[in-house]
Amino acid sequence: MAADKRAIALRLNIPFRPAPCSYRGGVTLPAGDARHRRAYFEALHREVEAAAPDFDDCIVSAVWVGEGIAGHMCDEGLAELLRALPRMFAMADDAEITVTAHPGMVSVETLNACKRGRVTRLAIEYDTASPSEWMALGRFLDPSAMDTTSMVLGRSARETLALDFSIAIGAPGQTYASLRRSIEKAIGFGASHVTLQMIGQDRLDGAASARASRNETHVQLLGYATAFLTARGFDQYLPRLFARKGASCCYAMMESGGSDILGFGLGAKTRFLGALAENTSDLGVYQAYSAVPERCIAWVMQPSTAS
Repeated sequence: MAADKRAIALRLNIPFRPAPCSYRGGVTLPAGDARHRRAYFEALHREVEAAAPDFDDCIVSAVWVGEGIAGHMCDEGLAELLRALPRMFAMADDAEITVTAHPGMVSVETLNACKRGRVTRLAIEYDTASPSEWMALGRFLDPSAMDTTSMVLGRSARETLALDFSIAIGAPGQTYASLRRSIEKAIGFGASHVTLQMIGQDRLDGAASARASRNETHVQLLGYATAFLTARGFDQYLPRLFARKGASCCYAMMESGGSDILGFGLGAKTRFLGALAENTSDLGVYQAYSAVPERCIAWVMQPSTAS
């Protein structure tokens, strides 16, 4: 029975991006063409299918599809994998499935693939409504592209997909006014969840005194954003994560709470019963041996202490 199964989450790494991102970590691959993506999705499918029988006493409560901009790559290959998950894993009836997306890169085909894959949330890498901040971050396209995405989503998609907008904190040149405008725009686009994305201090140049000053600015901007979102009906349920009532992210809560998470794909990380493992970041190795991850593509970093 489902009640007797161990609740777990899945993370599917789709590392393709149209352009490199200067402040988001993880393995990144150029978007390439449909054939390259198809080969990757086939390898990912093999890995998931090969691993699934070892977890028949588990039930999946949440799935996160990300690392790169998965929404842009949400073509038939990914849709097929998402549709196959209930065949490979026991899935909770209300399982949350999140796919990351980028403003301007959500098409009707994306929405159709999401629908076929039972996707429930889009995590949109919005970051800022300011073109100058957007350029300073080295992001792809312009924030105005979200206008097009909003039209593609329409009312019907918003009724079936919860929207999570990331907002950058500490973008070069950011002010209280620009931060407020970014949050207001996200809310206007229908955000039911907001993730405040801190821009890492290790990525900022300058002397120690300058970095300390920037850090203080980060703290002040974070405090301002927290107060602004709270005043507009968002509850902070985890550090830097804000949601309207009933819109909290199950995957984020499981990750923060130490739940078991199975990672699949290039560079994916797994945490299960005290064991930590990480997949290879070598694409050739991953694609060639994805069907035998325990032998060829994953390294245990901390042996399990479970009996």
